[in-house]
Amino acid sequence: MKLSVGKGYTRRKQGQLLLLLAVFGVCFSPVSAQTASSSQNKKLIVGVSEWAPYNGYDLPGHGLLTNIVQIALTRAGYDSTAEKMPWSRVIKGASRGEVDIIPGIWYKEKRAETIAYGPVLAKARLVLISHPESPYVIETLDDLNHLRVGIVKDYAYPQHFLNATHFIKDLSPNLDSNLSKLARGRIDAALGDELVARHTTYRLFEGMIEFRYSRNTLGSKGIFLGISKANPDHERILEFFEKALADMKADGTYDAILTKHNITQADRSS
Repeated sequence: MKLSVGKGYTRRKQGQLLLLLAVFGVCFSPVSAQTASSSQNKKLIVGVSEWAPYNGYDLPGHGLLTNIVQIALTRAGYDSTAEKMPWSRVIKGASRGEVDIIPGIWYKEKRAETIAYGPVLAKARLVLISHPESPYVIETLDDLNHLRVGIVKDYAYPQHFLNATHFIKDLSPNLDSNLSKLARGRIDAALGDELVARHTTYRLFEGMIEFRYSRNTLGSKGIFLGISKANPDHERILEFFEKALADMKADGTYDAILTKHNITQADRSS
């Protein structure tokens, strides 16, 4: 006796087989492609601390450097989001992989263990700052003989400045306090980053006073991009970022951002 299979039964079995193949096809599809895709689409966290005008969450573009960095990342094909946090959390977050991008960091060998350094985004010019009504013309360290010079606690001053003994170093907790002393004549000069000092002076005195800034610099320091090495894609991000930044400098975008943040041609020299 020959058994026959009905057409309805055959179609049901074929449908079940196709469903099983579809399920197993999803279950056993390569995960590497999915992982790469999710990594590509993940927003990079940019840690923004207060360092005006370079960085500051409430500044236009979250500050000069954050503005440059986020535009370059977008051009490089990466989406990013800026998050406000204290500097200590930026550094710790980068070491733990909680922060991907640092838009402005000094180079320190110890930090290089957890942070990949990218290109120099800007250069900080350390200059001597004096009162416009001061009888002293202050351009170099030699001009500080017997004067009182304001310094800020824990600031990374050049070693030759720290070693000098022919003037009095007056310690303040921060730049605001230092510039307030200078405005009141309690100190004769101060040493600081020119851009930061100009921005802070305007914030404190709203244009009522404009200090003198020495044409000579006592030193300049590169401000680097930092990328967390805990991000497995950090080398590729750096490669694409460098290309995007070079293109921005070539097509005028970089200079346009500096102008937007009121950085003059004199401020750009180092």
